[in-house]
Amino acid sequence: MRYQKGSIALNDHKDTPILRFVADSHYVTHSQLYFLSRVDECEDNRRVFNWRTRRLVCNGLVRKQVLPFLSGDPLYSISRRGIHALERMGVYYLGANLDRERYTQEAQIPHALELNNVRLALLGTGMLWQWIPEPFIRILSLSPSNGYAKVYDGIAKVRLDGQYIGFAIEYERTLKSQPKYERIRKAVESEKRLHGFLYLVPSLELIWTLIAEFHRTSRLVFFALVDDFKRKVFDVQVWAPSYSTTSLKEALLKVAALEKSNG
Repeated sequence: MRYQKGSIALNDHKDTPILRFVADSHYVTHSQLYFLSRVDECEDNRRVFNWRTRRLVCNGLVRKQVLPFLSGDPLYSISRRGIHALERMGVYYLGANLDRERYTQEAQIPHALELNNVRLALLGTGMLWQWIPEPFIRILSLSPSNGYAKVYDGIAKVRLDGQYIGFAIEYERTLKSQPKYERIRKAVESEKRLHGFLYLVPSLELIWTLIAEFHRTSRLVFFALVDDFKRKVFDVQVWAPSYSTTSLKEALLKVAALEKSNG
């Protein structure tokens, strides 16, 4: 079959997962995208993967940047044309990426890249059943009946000990003001769709501050160091607002027990 000049035929099993991950992530590096393509079994041949990403860029579906602080690792983001291509394949929520100011998103590049690392660490365990990205959560929040109490950075659903467990993930790179944390704590306490909340942070100082902000909550909120999480995932040590510690696996099994008791 011949295609008109300037058109592109997307392979559902090869191109579409790559394009969708770029859209979900806001920003993603070439190396992160290749890791995903291998784990997700959509493309493990490095040469062919490079050709696929180059093809998406050349056809205007993906934007490419080379930034000094990434040491030559290209950075990708979705374009309007890429969003429209995914919408033609039935992926509609990603239009949420276009509603925010571009300069605001660019200021969040380090946040987006670290969140990608969190998602890829979960994928690497083979236990990640579903990842709900921030754009989809944002769209759901427009519906009072289907929305979450807060727009989380992501929601992970994992399979542990034969149980499927969902929990919100927040990557807290810098501190917010106390009034903002008060609003966040109230939102978490009003959440009806989730029972577990994991905050990942870069330093112990941030953990102690967050524990102080959440010390009055009755919800299952846990805090961990992001670098430790990327290495250990479910074996990482997490803190509760009571300062007690456990592994993330044990914490999530508590979440599962609460889900069962709440029907």
